[in-house]
Amino acid sequence: MAAVSDISRGQLSHAKSLFSIANQRGPLFASRLADAIQRTSHPLLGHLAERATRTNLLPGGELARVRAAALSKRTGATYAVDAKVALVLAPQQQSRRPAAPFEPPHSIAGRRYIVVGSISNPYVQIINSQLESVGLTVHYVSGFSGVLDALIKAQSAGETPHVHLDTWLTRSDAAELVATLQPSSTLSVTAHDLEQNQSLQQRSTGASLLLARANAIHLLTASTLTRLGFERLAIDPRVFHVPHPSYYGRLGGSYGLPKDRKSARRQLGRSAEEFSVGLVGQISDRKNVELLIDAAEIVHKMQGKFSQPNIYISGSLRTMFAERIIRRSSALPNVVLATDNLDDEAAGIHVAALNAAVVPYHGYLNSGWTLLALSAGIPVIASRESTAREVVPADALVEYTEGDAYSLAQAIVELGRCDRSAAERAARIAADQVHPDSIARLYADEMAARIFHA
Repeated sequence: MAAVSDISRGQLSHAKSLFSIANQRGPLFASRLADAIQRTSHPLLGHLAERATRTNLLPGGELARVRAAALSKRTGATYAVDAKVALVLAPQQQSRRPAAPFEPPHSIAGRRYIVVGSISNPYVQIINSQLESVGLTVHYVSGFSGVLDALIKAQSAGETPHVHLDTWLTRSDAAELVATLQPSSTLSVTAHDLEQNQSLQQRSTGASLLLARANAIHLLTASTLTRLGFERLAIDPRVFHVPHPSYYGRLGGSYGLPKDRKSARRQLGRSAEEFSVGLVGQISDRKNVELLIDAAEIVHKMQGKFSQPNIYISGSLRTMFAERIIRRSSALPNVVLATDNLDDEAAGIHVAALNAAVVPYHGYLNSGWTLLALSAGIPVIASRESTAREVVPADALVEYTEGDAYSLAQAIVELGRCDRSAAERAARIAADQVHPDSIARLYADEMAARIFHA
C-alpha cells in the first residue's frame, strides 16, 4: 500500500525499493524495512508498520527494530513515550565485558571443575572462589556446547573431570551430558530455579535425569527439593544446603555496598526525604514487574490517606512485555522507570537509594535481588508463598499474597508506616551472616567432600 502511494505521488524510485524489500525474508527484510521507514518523509509506511507490529516483542528482535523505526516517526501527544519505547525495542550496541575464557588452562593443579558462567558474575566469583583450596581447578566455559567440549577433551586426556550446572538443561541436553560422562567423572547441580517457570518458557527440563546422576546437589534454600517435587532426596547424603552469599567484600562485585542512602539519592537526583520502594536489575518475564505496576496503580488511588511513596523500576527490559511496561509506567505519577543497562556500580547506587526492595516474581527458588537488598541494608517485600522467609529475618520482611496486587499494595503501605530502622538493622545482620568469605569456604568443603568420595 505504501508503494502504491509512492507511485501515485510520482516517487517511483522509493516505490521500487519497497517492492524489493517486500520480496526479502529474515533479518535483511527487517533491517531494510526499518531503514526505509527512517528515510521516508511520507507517514504512510511508518503508520502501516506500526499497526502491523502491535504485539508483544522482545527488545532487539527483527520485528522489534521495525516497530522501533515506526514509533520513532510518530508525533503528537504520545511522542515522548513512543520515543522511549523505540529506544528500548531497538537498543544501541553497548560494549560488554569480555566473556569468560573458553580454552582450558595450560595446567590443571587439581581436578578440573567445569562450570558454565562468566567470571564477571559476582555470584559465580564468590561461590567458586575457594574451590582451588580443596583441590578443584575451575574451568569456565560458555553454554552447553562448551561443557561438552571441555568434558570430552578432559576425558580424552585421561582426566577425571567434574561438571557443575547452575541451570536446568533441556531433557535432550541432559540425556546427552549424562551419556557423555564417564563413570569416574562426576556431576553436581545447583538448583537456582523452579523446573517450570516463566523464564524457562514452560519447557520440560531434564531435572530428574540430572538429579539422578549428580554426585552432589547444592541447595540455596532448604525447601528447594520439596518445591521441585523431589522430597525423597531430602535426606540423601549427596544433598547439601549452603545459602546464597551476600554481595560484600572483594568478590562481591562493584556494588560498593553498604552505601549511604542520602549520597545515593543525591547522585540520582532524588529527594533525600522520600519513601521509596522498587526493583533493581535486568527485567525478565520471570520477575513479573507488571504485578508491581498493578500495585503502584492501587497505591496511587489511595493518595491522600498517607504520604505517597515512589516506586522505582531500574534496569534493562529483557521481556516481551517491554512496551506495555513502559506505557503503563508512564501513565502513573508514582512510578519511575529507568531502562538503562546498569553495571554493578550503578546498580549499587540505585538499590542503596531505596527504603525497601520488592520481589514481585512469579514462583521462584532463589533471588539474588533479595541478597543484594540485604547487602544494602534494606528490608524486603516478598510473597509469603516464596522462599523469602528462609532467607530474610522476620524483622526485615513484609509479606504479601503471591500474585495479588492489592495485597502487595497493602504491604508497601504497611512498610511506609512502620519504624524502618529496626528492619534495616535486621537486614544488615542477615547479610553479615552469609558473608561471601564464609559461604565460599563452606561451599568448597561440602562440594569437595562429595566429589572426592564419589
